[in-house]
Amino acid sequence: MPPSLAHLDHSADFEVIYDDGRVILLDAHDRDLPGDLGSHEDAARLRGAEYRCLSRDDVHGGFRLKNAKDLLRYGNYAVPLGDRLRLLGALDENGSMPIAECLNAFQETKPVAGIAAMILNRYLEVDLDDAPLGPETVVRRISR
Repeated sequence: MPPSLAHLDHSADFEVIYDDGRVILLDAHDRDLPGDLGSHEDAARLRGAEYRCLSRDDVHGGFRLKNAKDLLRYGNYAVPLGDRLRLLGALDENGSMPIAECLNAFQETKPVAGIAAMILNRYLEVDLDDAPLGPETVVRRISR
């Protein structure tokens, strides 16, 4: 649960914490919020965070939400070490590959579940905004 914003009697819908320590408080959808946008931004700043209110189109427009829902279905999958090493090795050699080619690396787990789990566990990166995930979606390894 995101922290309450001072003097506004309101908690944002989401608190996003990035790897670099940056924090953003998000409210999804336009709705009646206590105070104005500036007061929310000021209250978030006092907590060391940024504030954003997303419109309905920001949340539901485009492909990001649909792709995220598709991936989250595989949130409980664990990719065996052998499959992970095969795919990461192939990406090291090729730089990036379409999903269709990545599927061949999986021998111990279901390929789509393996790709999704590796994206969710931040081994792989795909563009969630351009189009629905498909065989031609480019997969890149995330450097650690």
